[in-house]
Amino acid sequence: MRIFLTFCLLTLLSVQSFAAEPPKPREDHVQARLYSPVTGTGDRETVPVALELKLQPNWDTYWRTPGDAGLPPALDWKGSENLKSAIIKFPVPKRQTAFGLENIIYLDEVTFPVDIAVEKPGAALKLKVHADLLVCNNICVPEKHDLTLDIPAGEANASEDASAYQKALERLPKPAEGDFHFERAWLDFDPANKNYVVTEAAAPDSPPKGADLFVEHEAGLTYGKPAISYDKKTKTISFRVEIFSNDPLDALKDKLGKAPFTLTYAGGDSGFEGTVSLSEKPAGAPPLVTPHRAPLVEKMESVSLKILLFALLGGLILNLMPCVLPVLSLKVLSVVSHGGKDNKKTIFRNFMASSAGIIVSFWMMAGALVALKSAGESVGWGIQFQHPWFLVMLTLIVLFFAANMWGLFEIPLPRFIAKNIPAKHEHEPTLAGHFLTGVFATLLATPCSAPFLGTAIGFALARGSFEIFTIFTFLGLGLALPYIALAVSPKLFKYMPKPGKWMVNLKKVLALALLLTALWLANVVVTLQTMPAIDDGWEKLDQAAIPALVQEGKTVVVDVTADWCLTCKANKKFILEQKALAEAMSHDNIVKMQGDWTSNDEAIAAYLRQFGRYGIPFNVIYGPGAPDGIVLPELLTEKAVRDALDEAAGE
Repeated sequence: MRIFLTFCLLTLLSVQSFAAEPPKPREDHVQARLYSPVTGTGDRETVPVALELKLQPNWDTYWRTPGDAGLPPALDWKGSENLKSAIIKFPVPKRQTAFGLENIIYLDEVTFPVDIAVEKPGAALKLKVHADLLVCNNICVPEKHDLTLDIPAGEANASEDASAYQKALERLPKPAEGDFHFERAWLDFDPANKNYVVTEAAAPDSPPKGADLFVEHEAGLTYGKPAISYDKKTKTISFRVEIFSNDPLDALKDKLGKAPFTLTYAGGDSGFEGTVSLSEKPAGAPPLVTPHRAPLVEKMESVSLKILLFALLGGLILNLMPCVLPVLSLKVLSVVSHGGKDNKKTIFRNFMASSAGIIVSFWMMAGALVALKSAGESVGWGIQFQHPWFLVMLTLIVLFFAANMWGLFEIPLPRFIAKNIPAKHEHEPTLAGHFLTGVFATLLATPCSAPFLGTAIGFALARGSFEIFTIFTFLGLGLALPYIALAVSPKLFKYMPKPGKWMVNLKKVLALALLLTALWLANVVVTLQTMPAIDDGWEKLDQAAIPALVQEGKTVVVDVTADWCLTCKANKKFILEQKALAEAMSHDNIVKMQGDWTSNDEAIAAYLRQFGRYGIPFNVIYGPGAPDGIVLPELLTEKAVRDALDEAAGE
């Protein structure tokens, strides 16, 4: 249960970004206040203050380690007087599981106690704080609040906010020592090869309903919701927390053994926080199995129904993408070859064979991606087009199909097979032929993207092998849906024309379409052997230069593309190069950067992963009003680009 947001939230965070200064007044979803529980600094070396946030109902903000998506509060004390340092303290948070993502939040309101170390004890303290916050409901909105607080010199008596501050202190986790303390932690794996950190804590009472454990480590990994059990005899709570990482167990031991874990336990109204270092798995530790639950059921819970629907729709819409021409040619030829004469059984068998070819192809891609990911390689949708050997092979296959459709040769079945099956119509493909039609359709569809596809792919590739195979199965089902519809609705064929000479002419037209596809593939092969080409008017993508350009007040448009990405080319031709929009983006204050992913480039792959993306097209616009970037949809529209340009510019 962790992805829609490897899309939804990660994209929302990018679309709604922090601005250097709000370009215009807007409704705030947070009432922020800075206060102190004391009336003066006294002779204290540390003066207590608190940042109080009251959010609109059902809005939330994030903990210091926000989880899969989100941003923690960022406080800048620049301009304060007599301030040496400021240490913010975080109350016990709550877990929010939405669309497969684990987020750690505060809902409705939260107060952060802050310890202010002063430079001169006894002197007045003047505080200025600039608070960057991300608040979310159905959307995520960045907010900025500038607050001040003057605490005069004099006795540090209790102020009118002392009771509110005391309540805030009570929400802080207590040190994990005494009756409740963390004893040990070790790494383990289950029969499905998922990796876990298992930790035990001494506790006098069993954990209440809704208890939780939040795991942090300097290695920067993310962790799932714990499975919690309690042993009444030993008075020990055991936490089993999944580690979302593709590293093998030995590599994780090296990475996580360098520093202790920070563990925050939420148990009802109380909480405890402590550290524990990694140790060896104790002898006699029980195996990692979940009693009374089928492993498949537990795995399926990691994939939300919404993501499966996205995968299904993404595969279906892929039929309508720019790469549909050669795919459509195969579909049309397959339909026409029946001529409306075949019986229902034959129609069902042949079209289901094509569907099987599509689904098996997606399984093969899933297996290849799992293998590459396990080997530490970059993975993504369409990355096979970055390899010349694949393109050469596919070009030859396309030429082979084109020549066959033109009628230059026929492919007879081997004699030992032909003599054992009934005679067929001269032009009717075999079952193997229908199966290969599905395989071929899948191969030619992969350089395209579609709505919902990026979300599903991003979710799958950010997780394990089970999720990858599940998502790719639904992608295959989506692409195969037209075949399945024809298979189960043979009445559609009575509207098809009868076979005739026109079929020969149609085959030649479709063969020409495949020949054009082969020429395009050959051009991509040539491009791979040369330096990446940047379009006129664009600069090479330089991620490190973007913040400085935004600081200067410029808007930066980023386009990650590739010669093998047909959707990228469609976006370019029909949107980005249209006269009105091209003129708007030629303004002196707009810098256009392009990343060419035609060949494998780990820097571009890492850049995409920052946004939870594993495929292209990818377009993002930065500016003073959106320094973290506004991610555009995979299929661009002029309105989406113009709106993002205006928002990024702070207009």
